[in-house]
Amino acid sequence: GYAPLRQAVAARLKAKFNIGKSIADGDSFDDTTIIVSGGNQGIELACKVLCNEGDAVICENPTFVGGLNAFRSCGATTVGVPLLEDGIDTDALEETIKSTPNAKLLYLIPTFQNPAGTTTSLEKRIKIYEIAKKYSMIILEDNPYGDLRFAGEEVPTIKSMDTEGLVIYCSSFS
Repeated sequence: GYAPLRQAVAARLKAKFNIGKSIADGDSFDDTTIIVSGGNQGIELACKVLCNEGDAVICENPTFVGGLNAFRSCGATTVGVPLLEDGIDTDALEETIKSTPNAKLLYLIPTFQNPAGTTTSLEKRIKIYEIAKKYSMIILEDNPYGDLRFAGEEVPTIKSMDTEGLVIYCSSFS
């Protein structure tokens, strides 16, 4: 993508969501931010890179139908984990990871989840990240609605907690 746009987006992600490093930290942003034509393209690219035909993507149940379609178009299967009032059921998530040896990706919409509208609590986001670290599971954090908050406190993104390089962060300007 256009370098000045990538740098502006990366700077905004750092300022708004504490994602990425600042230039003072020695990161030029150029190799960490990719501009795509929309959030769905980012989801599909992540699946194409990380999953082979027959691999599984673990996701919230229910989840965004566009994400499901992207995974299926890549030949991946989806395995749903129940969504509770404060986010994905973390006990069921860990059991699902253990019982799905071909799982390559965990797809989540932790802020204003589509279609349920729930927001995952900070405690659950921390637990989800700890589970991902324990099992070396890549998380695809989809945050197309994070800028739509009109009330309440921002909850840190899972990506902002990522010290291991396990989280791919997708968002949208639409």
